[in-house]
Amino acid sequence: MVQIRCLVFLFGALVLAPTLAAQQTPPADTTESAGVVSPRGAFIRSLILPGWGQSVVGAPGRGGVYFALESTSLWMLYRTQQRLSAARSEERFLRENRLLGPQEQFALVNAREEQRQDWLVLSVFWLFFAGADAFVAAHLRDFDQRVVLAPEPGGALRLQATVPLVRRR
Repeated sequence: MVQIRCLVFLFGALVLAPTLAAQQTPPADTTESAGVVSPRGAFIRSLILPGWGQSVVGAPGRGGVYFALESTSLWMLYRTQQRLSAARSEERFLRENRLLGPQEQFALVNAREEQRQDWLVLSVFWLFFAGADAFVAAHLRDFDQRVVLAPEPGGALRLQATVPLVRRR
């Protein structure tokens, strides 16, 4: 129950942090760009807390999705570890009561170990995928918005680029 409260608190902080930061105004005389995060900084932030890098770059929705994906995979890793412990205690019980021979394998333990490995790999994958996405999002922060990929009524996609023409006087 405490872990769920911590996850809810962290998710709320992740979603509200960009909103609260947007309310602060930088001093009028600054010459540096305030709040610009380097791609490496966004990557590291996202490795520390999945979704943080996306939120800092300006994509809090994507950040929330990565946080939810990582939290879910870590929760399932925890649950699988609990189920593995239960399967091992059941195997011990069967061995003590001589219902399972010393050389026999208990299939449930093997299955739970494989599940644990799968969830661990998925958790690491989401961690690095979120970091890579934050890295790319930081690079594309200033990407020209005049290039648009829009759906057509027939289901096709249209790539549209507009080029402003400047008059010379």
